[in-house]
Amino acid sequence: MEKEAKIIGVIPFYKPNKKDFENIRKYILELDYCFLLDDTGLDNSELCQEIVDMDPQRIEYIQNETNIGLCASVNRGFKLAIERQANWVLVMNPDGTFQNNAIDIYKKYIYNNDVSHVAIIAPVFNLDRKERCASLGTKEVGFPDMSGCLYNAEILDKLNYYDQNTYFYSLDVEYCIRVRKNGYKIIECSEAVLNHYPAETFNVKIFGKTIFKCGRDTPQRYYYQFRSGYYIHKKYHNFYNFSITFYKFLKVILFFDQKKDYFKMMRLGIQDAKKGFYGNITER
Repeated sequence: MEKEAKIIGVIPFYKPNKKDFENIRKYILELDYCFLLDDTGLDNSELCQEIVDMDPQRIEYIQNETNIGLCASVNRGFKLAIERQANWVLVMNPDGTFQNNAIDIYKKYIYNNDVSHVAIIAPVFNLDRKERCASLGTKEVGFPDMSGCLYNAEILDKLNYYDQNTYFYSLDVEYCIRVRKNGYKIIECSEAVLNHYPAETFNVKIFGKTIFKCGRDTPQRYYYQFRSGYYIHKKYHNFYNFSITFYKFLKVILFFDQKKDYFKMMRLGIQDAKKGFYGNITER
């Protein structure tokens, strides 16, 4: 019996931007079906029509009536994909693009390996602050980012998708912790490379010379990051989650301006996690 690899895409939008459409065009027709999930709370179907028109039988625009958050929006996409009999679900940020034929590389891995206990197939992440290139082979990894990853639909359903309390940040971290706790694997296909853009790149300089680069998000995004970080810490006491949250804290102390704004948002995020509030900051 031939192994099935029906791959359905989920692209979560917030305020769709035409400049991202060129990235999407490069891979969308390689998918068996794709959902464009718009969490803006507005009807952007006319704007996104040029993507849908590439293949209206296999590309569908879906608008969330209100802004429900990245986690809930992607979970909606997961469920829609499974309803369409997906074996695997590819999640892509709108600005992400593969350097190579990553979807074919993923399929080759699926067809040639036992993937019954593989929950996620991940690419190599190429960042402007940490450049990576393709190499041969595969390896087991711990915590890949969401974008560019292929999710085993059966395992997604068993584990009940992303944790809704993560709302906007670290949904991938929390899911990876559960994946590993349940004995499943996360495999990196080192030949597949995703150009990835998480946060603005900040150059740390001494005497005008860049000594290293790191990511810098807004104070408001730090609210969500520390809220999720605290929530995941209390739930699992996971070292990886603690270390990345502490690293963000150190960046504020050592490198960022507007320290008071960042500390205020970090404190509010932790306070809200303690209270059990995990919605939009505007609703707190």
